Amino acid sequence: MKSKKIAALTLTSTLFLGACSFDLSQKSDTKEVITESEQGKEVQAVVSPAIDTTDSYYRTVLPFRPSVARGMTQKRVSSRLELDEIETGLMRHSTQFFAPDKYYYQEGQLLEADQIAQWLLRKGKAVDGVSDPNGLNPAYTTGKSYKEKNQKSPLILSHILEQDYMLEEDKKLELGGTSVALVLNSEYVFQDENYGPTYTVKLDEKKVIAEGKRMANELVKKMRKTDGIKTTPIHVALYLQESEGSPVSGHYVSSAFIGRGNQISSNDWKNYDEKYYYYPSGAATNDVRDDAAKFDLFKDRLEDYFPNYTGMMGEGFYQEGELKKLEIKIPVQFYGKAELVAFIQYVTYLLENRWEYNRNVPTTITVTNLNGDTEAMLFIEPDTKKPIVKIR
Repeated sequence: MKSKKIAALTLTSTLFLGACSFDLSQKSDTKEVITESEQGKEVQAVVSPAIDTTDSYYRTVLPFRPSVARGMTQKRVSSRLELDEIETGLMRHSTQFFAPDKYYYQEGQLLEADQIAQWLLRKGKAVDGVSDPNGLNPAYTTGKSYKEKNQKSPLILSHILEQDYMLEEDKKLELGGTSVALVLNSEYVFQDENYGPTYTVKLDEKKVIAEGKRMANELVKKMRKTDGIKTTPIHVALYLQESEGSPVSGHYVSSAFIGRGNQISSNDWKNYDEKYYYYPSGAATNDVRDDAAKFDLFKDRLEDYFPNYTGMMGEGFYQEGELKKLEIKIPVQFYGKAELVAFIQYVTYLLENRWEYNRNVPTTITVTNLNGDTEAMLFIEPDTKKPIVKIR
């Protein structure tokens, strides 16, 4: 679903104000600080300027230091949609514990790729690529064949993502806290031995979350043995992936903040009610019927004047059953600029005069050609009377 990808790129550019061609040190709202390089030496760095948005985003330490486990996430997560939500969702929940006006963001520098890979194995005797005494995934229990063993004991933990939050003290940046996401499977897909058939095991969500909390406790104990994080405040979150091929990403289901402790109690966990819905879909019609009907009405109004456009799709993000963010993608096939401009003008008219959704819900509408290239973007921000329109 390209609408999510385009929106994710826009969001990422605001979250991570990365290296640019202009001199950041000359901007009035940047900060020059001292931080530690990959070689452990003190080096000069710059904290990126704040941005004026309706959301709170972390400022970033520049030059940008990629995670020491970089590249691992793409291999362990089922889609780009999932990756985007795992990263940005963990930031969103981290704001409860590491305030964006005090902490600065840095990709994980503590948990090495080899270390994470070991923890993702099954718990058991050391068998290369399968199990390890330090593994967090469930050990094989029953079953004689490879197929039976994997069906009876599916892998639950797919990946571990680390984010670091830095504090400034006397012009020096020091690690102030760490957030870690445990990425959990909602289904386990595996291939039988000798390039045999592929099987999918649907997992029980309650059991997955319970296992996730167990593994999170073990993970914290292991992290406390890692140099640089033995007394650092830790925030742990559980993320449940969607099934393969889903048009929407998964969501965070629970998190715990344990401060400088080394154990998570049952009372530390805070459960989340959040979910993405794809429009149009049976799930949206069943679960968020009113919003699904509003989407269909907007679609019908477009078709009244532009019957040849190729349809549209949308995605809504919900917390506690309430729509918090809406993204719509409209692919069009027009043969001239004038026709495209007329279409954008009509969309703008609908947003200003016949928009059924709550106007305080941030909304992004992306109009693309059939090649997926963006032709225009329209934005509705809270407390604004007119949409922001940008045409390529």
